[in-house]
Amino acid sequence: MFRLKITFVLLLNLVLSSASAKIDFNKNCNQAFDDIFSLKLPKANEILNAELEKNPQNAYALYLQGLSEVVNVFINENDKSYKKLQASIPDKIKKIEKYGGKSQYTLFFKGQLLFYYGVTQAKFDDFFYAGSNIRDSYITLKNNASKYPAFLPNNTIMGVIETFSGTVPNSYKWIINMFGVKASLKKGMKRLENFANANIPYSSHMEHFKLEAKIFQGGLYNLVLHNEKKGWDLINNCTVNWRTNLFSAYLRSSFLIKTGEIESAIEILTNSPKGPEYTDLKFLDYLLGVSKLSRLDKDADKYLLSYITHFKGRNYLKSALQKLAWFYLINGDFTNYQLYMAKIPLVGYEFTDEDKQASKNAAAKYIPNISLLRSRLLFDGGYYDRAFRELEGKSTKNYAEKRDQVEFIYRLGRINQKQNKNTLAINYFDKAIAAGKNLPYYYAMASSIEIATIYESSNDLVLAKKYYTKALTFSKNKEYVNSLEQRAKAGLSRVSK
Repeated sequence: MFRLKITFVLLLNLVLSSASAKIDFNKNCNQAFDDIFSLKLPKANEILNAELEKNPQNAYALYLQGLSEVVNVFINENDKSYKKLQASIPDKIKKIEKYGGKSQYTLFFKGQLLFYYGVTQAKFDDFFYAGSNIRDSYITLKNNASKYPAFLPNNTIMGVIETFSGTVPNSYKWIINMFGVKASLKKGMKRLENFANANIPYSSHMEHFKLEAKIFQGGLYNLVLHNEKKGWDLINNCTVNWRTNLFSAYLRSSFLIKTGEIESAIEILTNSPKGPEYTDLKFLDYLLGVSKLSRLDKDADKYLLSYITHFKGRNYLKSALQKLAWFYLINGDFTNYQLYMAKIPLVGYEFTDEDKQASKNAAAKYIPNISLLRSRLLFDGGYYDRAFRELEGKSTKNYAEKRDQVEFIYRLGRINQKQNKNTLAINYFDKAIAAGKNLPYYYAMASSIEIATIYESSNDLVLAKKYYTKALTFSKNKEYVNSLEQRAKAGLSRVSK
């Protein structure tokens, strides 16, 4: 009889704990999730406020509200909003833990919010707390995966963290050491693939989580694995709705800019959705200005000026000023070139590689050679023939500055590489390494990586490994170090397998 009572009590507790879990994947919340993914944050917030007024214990609505707040601060980089977020996210996590009960979604929501919050904290230079929260995100999701091994959404953020951990630059290694993560590019990508490719039953909320995995998968194929075709196939499929989805327009155009498809990027950025229902994403002005500058358009300054004038955040302001100065330089306006270069130390922060480089160039008082600059801009836009014509008939003797001489050699290597003249490209890259290895510029390190990618693409993994390893030895190169080191380490991880 006593044993029967104990069994009854245990069953009653289980029923009560399940009944106390408030996770309602209702139509309104799923619509709010759609709106967050479209960057219709005002509309999403309106829906979620109404939902939580009616059902304040709905852990799903609390998660989405927290996600919307993080996305808003990540985009706008507003200090006051960030301070509010510092109080809001811990409070929402406590409520999710309280109301979510023993559901597999409780720790999942917590882990997701901790990750996105941590990434946002990094933008505000709170690196210790960023590292701590990303670490806690990984541990939380790992624990959830142990309890619910069949719950695939755990894999998304775990996969992202594991993939990036093996390729993080040395300056950020201390963050990874906090994670307790056994870095594995292959393992991380496999986790993402398991969920992104899963044949799950139709479910609105699960479709959102699967889309999230696919977007990360596409981004990592491009940024880490440097498989542009695979990355584009994934991002392309995820962003076909770019005319009505601002986030899709941003993702699609960003990817196309990185791969030199400037014409397509400009079309998207020019026709991206606008209106009061969308969050005001000023960064698109920066992207459009950069894209138009890569085509040497005469109105590129309009969009760069718009970003500099109206964006009240922290990042890409120094870079935008430098690119605006470049615009004036290549158009013969040296006065405005000097004016905008002089403004670089006065605004923004040095978080991104682009901003760091702009700051260094401003401090060095270096004035780019116009033909080299035009060639570089055209190359970045994918206009390889035009880029070559800027350098055609010239030699290192045409350039007085040592930096310009090395860049001239490097630029010819890159142009030939993109034109599939790999033997000639390697020859130029080797010369750039010899001429630039003891200089503070990025050309030697970048040349070594480009040689490695050529050998990797032809399946000569021995030579690819040699040059990826060599790229990490140019300690005197001080430009774009973080991104180049990440590329070299990712390459090493691939070819070493």
